[in-house]
Amino acid sequence: MRLSKIAVDNFRGIEHVEIELDRDVTVLVGENNTGKTSVLEALRLCLDIVRSDKTCNFSEFDFYRDQTRADLLSCQPISITLSFLESEDHLWPEHITQGLNDVIVGSDFSAIKFRITARYDADAGEPVQSWSFHDDAGNEMVGKGGMIKELRRLRPFFFQTALRAAKDQFHGQSTYWASFLKSKDIDDATRRALEDELYKVNQKIVNAHASFKDVTDEVKRISDLVAVGQADAVTVDPAPADVYKALRYTDVNLLTASSAKIPIRSHGEGTQSLSVLLLFSAYLKTRIQADVDRHAEPIIAIEEPEAHLHPNAVRAVWHLLRGFPGQKIVATHSGDILSEVPVSKLRRMKRNGTATECKAIPEELLSDEELRKFNHHVRRNRGELLFARSWLLVEGETDVSVFAECADVLGVDLHGKGVRIVECSQAGGPGIFIKVADALGIHWHLIADGDDGGQKYIDDAKALLNGRPETDHISPLTFSNIDVLLCCSGYGQPYRDGVGPQKDAELTGLTIGSTEYWEKVYMIVNKARRFSKPEAALKSILEMKTAGVDGVPRELTDILNRITTLGDANP
Repeated sequence: MRLSKIAVDNFRGIEHVEIELDRDVTVLVGENNTGKTSVLEALRLCLDIVRSDKTCNFSEFDFYRDQTRADLLSCQPISITLSFLESEDHLWPEHITQGLNDVIVGSDFSAIKFRITARYDADAGEPVQSWSFHDDAGNEMVGKGGMIKELRRLRPFFFQTALRAAKDQFHGQSTYWASFLKSKDIDDATRRALEDELYKVNQKIVNAHASFKDVTDEVKRISDLVAVGQADAVTVDPAPADVYKALRYTDVNLLTASSAKIPIRSHGEGTQSLSVLLLFSAYLKTRIQADVDRHAEPIIAIEEPEAHLHPNAVRAVWHLLRGFPGQKIVATHSGDILSEVPVSKLRRMKRNGTATECKAIPEELLSDEELRKFNHHVRRNRGELLFARSWLLVEGETDVSVFAECADVLGVDLHGKGVRIVECSQAGGPGIFIKVADALGIHWHLIADGDDGGQKYIDDAKALLNGRPETDHISPLTFSNIDVLLCCSGYGQPYRDGVGPQKDAELTGLTIGSTEYWEKVYMIVNKARRFSKPEAALKSILEMKTAGVDGVPRELTDILNRITTLGDANP
């Protein structure tokens, strides 16, 4: 039984959002303050924290506020709704239908809808909460609230926050480590033999530590003052003689690079974070059925699994997470994580004014060939592009360098504006990128060369505009390509140097500095075997940077101004 959807209303910074969840792994991405952590906290409240309506687990700061709702009296009630839905390919097993039969609804397939609400009670002067199960029509199923215990037994919830400190997890009272310590899996004969050995070791330590004798001799005098047992009943136990009590003090150590044995809690934060995830993995694989229920299949929320980890470790940790049993909901800021995640499992959260949206890539959006190209050119090698607010789509490598350097000269902070420059020619054009950008709510703007190839890109983009203004999304260059634009803007000497004496005659009759002149120069050097266009473009860019702001071609300045304002408008 998988959680299929969560709907959150008026909770923290979220006025309303609905998120369809993958039955295996769902990965939430988005800028800071788009609601990723709030969604995970909403799950924790529903499936773990809220256990009574007598004490409210929501604080006044959990209610959504805006300019019209600045105080609790004006705040709308919080509502968090979880939907569990059976599918044709994944029918619910008998233990689910039997255990939760009283709250299962649905005509075609079994479904469960559970809702937790919180509101501000003006008479009581504080927030109050309640929960309920609902039928197909959304009506409350009266008297069924107690079934929450059965739901949590069959679908226990675990939340790993971004802060994963070993000192909080590897001690006798922690949920996961304590489960291993308290496990009574030592047979009685072995236990008695071990406790005999512990007693002997204790005696050896006491006998070797002479000062202990001074203590025991003095404490024995208590029998002269109060009634106690035998006079020789005073003992010093450096370690508990009871095996299971001794286990409570068990420490876990890791060797350092210099082979020093150091407790995990004293290692670096990256090692601690990874160790906690591995402890959690061990618990899920070996202890959860014993501690919770043999039918328990967990729902796991993990915030920033990449926290404190080296990129190589981040990519490896994804395979660890994928191997966890149950259903996983992961919030991440890591492009390395996204490089390992199938795009169908991605959910991008974004702000659209005051509204929160959750976008996904439909499985049917890309053909098999398009998906292959997207996986190769973006997901596996440039996963960080999926975090961008806007994409500036350009044709080639030179375009990327020119626009990046022009932005630097103009003082335009592309990263601060959430803009990434994306070369699309290697993927066969802009079509794939535009489809993905539109699905995920990423703004896009295409820069196309003024030649036949550029016109094809423009035609491809126009076909995907769906009624949107062409000028908002497409800018054709007034020149055949970015190299000729540089030449015509006064930075053509590095290209002219590549013509060579033997080709000078081909320029005869052309007005030096004219568009026709530079088009011919470009045509000559483009066919030259030993000429490097990227090197010439770099030299031209350096000349432009030396000229400063006034040296940036006006056409490129206008394009950059346009792309940096896209993030403030609807895609």
